[in-house]
Amino acid sequence: MVVSMPQQRGSQLLELWERAVVVRPWERGDVLLAATGVAPMTLSERNAALLQLRARLFGSAQPLRCNCITCGVTTEFAIDCEALARELSTADADSEHMLSVDGFHITFRVPSPSDVRTAAALAGDRDAFVGMLLERCVTACVRSDGEACPAGDLPVPVAMALSQGMEALEQGAVVRFDLTCPECRAQWRSVMDCADVLWSEVQSRAERLLLDIDALARRYGWSEPEVLALTPTRRAAYLQLAGVA
Repeated sequence: MVVSMPQQRGSQLLELWERAVVVRPWERGDVLLAATGVAPMTLSERNAALLQLRARLFGSAQPLRCNCITCGVTTEFAIDCEALARELSTADADSEHMLSVDGFHITFRVPSPSDVRTAAALAGDRDAFVGMLLERCVTACVRSDGEACPAGDLPVPVAMALSQGMEALEQGAVVRFDLTCPECRAQWRSVMDCADVLWSEVQSRAERLLLDIDALARRYGWSEPEVLALTPTRRAAYLQLAGVA
């Protein structure tokens, strides 16, 4: 049997949703990527892979929205996922780096997707998550007097400087946008979690597709593959005829 392109895309979407809906929230991005055979080594590569997956599934133009931090008005904008993926800078996952600040001499590497996944699974809050991530990435830490210092015991200013140093080495690990409110003209920087944004869209579209399949199966007795084989235009027309569109 020849499988139509609409059926392939619909089946792929439902398979991705089915694999990701049963895991913990912080695992969903990796599950979506694993289903495509992609295994990024750095956070930048992971963000780029998620953006590229979004482009393949739904197109490169990604509409986004964010509420103003001052007046609450919704700011809407769009990004080109493929172009943004190409712009994300990455770092060598295995290279070690040095940082000296406030009498502490630290050797570290940039976080990997595995580091973030493990810290998210074990940490109870954001502070614990950051602390655990630093512990995994710091390979050596000594004070000026030569005494060793565990990463978890670093003073807050030093830990912040270390986090900023990691981000400077791999700016693509965090995707940010500079926004201006269309109403009050307030300006702020918003962070996009590529995995959360992609999962929200996969979930929304998969649930909509399941509702369509259910409606057409009830009305016409069609199977899931038969509904998925319809083009979106024909499916919408039959849904309208069935009185559910």
